[in-house]
Amino acid sequence: MFFELIRLGIGTSNEFAFSPTAQEWEQIFELSQKQTLIGIAFAGIEKLSAEKLPPKSLLLMWHNYCQRIKQQNEKLNIIAARVSAKFKEEGFRSTILKGQGIALLYDNPTLRTPGDIDIWLEGGRDKILAYVKRHLPNCRPVYHHVDFIEIGKVGIEIHFTPTWMNCYFTNKRLQRYFDEESERQFTNKTTMGNEGGEVNVPTSAFNRVYILLHIYRHLFQEGIGLRQLLDYHYVLKQGFTAQEKEATLSVLKDLKMLRFAGAVMYVLKRVFNTGDTLMLIKPLEKEGEFLLNEIMVAGNFGKYSPRYKNEMSNSLIKRAISKSTHHMKFLSSYPSETLWGPIFRTWHYFFKKRLKNKK
Repeated sequence: MFFELIRLGIGTSNEFAFSPTAQEWEQIFELSQKQTLIGIAFAGIEKLSAEKLPPKSLLLMWHNYCQRIKQQNEKLNIIAARVSAKFKEEGFRSTILKGQGIALLYDNPTLRTPGDIDIWLEGGRDKILAYVKRHLPNCRPVYHHVDFIEIGKVGIEIHFTPTWMNCYFTNKRLQRYFDEESERQFTNKTTMGNEGGEVNVPTSAFNRVYILLHIYRHLFQEGIGLRQLLDYHYVLKQGFTAQEKEATLSVLKDLKMLRFAGAVMYVLKRVFNTGDTLMLIKPLEKEGEFLLNEIMVAGNFGKYSPRYKNEMSNSLIKRAISKSTHHMKFLSSYPSETLWGPIFRTWHYFFKKRLKNKK
């Protein structure tokens, strides 16, 4: 019922064959929360006949949630444009990653549940970090980003690079790809909503690689929810030529991502009814079912996973054991990234210390 309501909301289906009970509607609402798809599910509800609607009290609460999502999106659009303009004044070209940039691809951008603002700055880690430390001397940078000053309770995450991979060799290829693509990302202008302003966002070609990597990264880290998979549906919905498809697959092959791409294609087809013409690769059922199970158990960024408490623990040993146990589930499907995980985490522990102490 939940999947069918989501398909109705995004327009990949015109049917909702069910008449849920009040209790089932409560469960659907909880799933919408867990997967941060409240606005999308409500778009489906708006297409239902009167006799199939949720109870009035739940419907009103759902509507109010959507109004808050809309207001938050409008707020983030304004802040994203303001932050981009500020960094430009400070000598940094930038592009808005994920979030508000991806929301622009949605049929109704205001229904996507927003998060923080992720912004990739040009200039390299040392130059960017020197700037950040002038404003936040006690900042805590990691390999790919550093948290900056919040604006209106909205987190600002400055990226030195969009993301990373555990395997040293594939990460080298990935960072080279980012370097080669950076100029296009720092000059791809758009406008943030009706009341936002001009910003740069990644190109569709870049997002076909990057958003897939973002899903992959969070699967290994905290966990991943359906919102990020829906983001990828809308990335693919922008379309691509046969030549562009081959170029994307070539990059994914270099990054050892083809199997994961097949798993994602399966989830997109199964959950969102994504069209065959938008498939980058043949869906892989076994890998896809495994991925979908992880998504449904863990929810948005793994916050509903049984291991979440250990991940948030103050105990370094508890966190390490929890991560290692979690990662071993992926060994047969993604051996390179799994086996390199402990090596990267050990290296990264000392790398963070060096970054923190760097003047």
